Amino acid sequence: MICADFRIEFHTSQGTCCDAEQRFKQAITDVMQKLDDLSITCPLDSFFYNGSCYFYLPPKQIDNLKGIGLGDVSVDEATSRCRLINCELWDIETVNEFDYVLSRVYEQTQSFGSPRIAVSFINGKRLLNLQQRMGEQQFISVGNTNDYSLIYKPAPDIPPANTCLIIDISKATRRVSLEEKFRLEQRSNHYICKMKINSCYNNTRCGRHGQCKNLVTTFTCVCNFMYTGDSCNERKSHFCSYEFESKS
Repeated sequence: MICADFRIEFHTSQGTCCDAEQRFKQAITDVMQKLDDLSITCPLDSFFYNGSCYFYLPPKQIDNLKGIGLGDVSVDEATSRCRLINCELWDIETVNEFDYVLSRVYEQTQSFGSPRIAVSFINGKRLLNLQQRMGEQQFISVGNTNDYSLIYKPAPDIPPANTCLIIDISKATRRVSLEEKFRLEQRSNHYICKMKINSCYNNTRCGRHGQCKNLVTTFTCVCNFMYTGDSCNERKSHFCSYEFESKS
């Protein structure tokens, strides 16, 4: 019945109805690819990764006597400044994202530079599988191409809700420290803002059995029949279609 309906709708087209259906699907794919290509264009002074633009910024503070200069800020202050440019302070969404962004910033750091970078740390600790051990720093491994040692320095005495992450880069010693700090502590002299422009870039969020529906700041997975779940990775016995909105 579906094939017959296609013959009526596309009776002026050459080829079979199935050819017309295939061309229609290809046209949709081409349009989505063009949208993905457009999303790669990020604003000046930012870089692109997986549907988002990242701004690596130093804080600028206005002094009535000295004009605009650099100074340390807290994570809460950095969060407010990111929102002024329609961004959010970067929080780690995936291990691959963390590996890419950190490597990119490390490459931009001068030979003897030592920036302290403020980022949010709501998801990161869980994703990186970091363990709190009293007074003990830990060497961790993320990715396969790092040119630096990665060290985690926990802060067990700070409640999780008041914790942030300061990424301390020492290019001279090839070390990067992930230091847990109190959110209001003015410790960072750089921060990373993230602007999400295509939540469904390359359809990597909904797995093999779903299609990602872009809502810009979030996304919805539309699962194929017989599959459900946040990422359409759970098999069901009945033939229905489900939509799940991401909480991220």
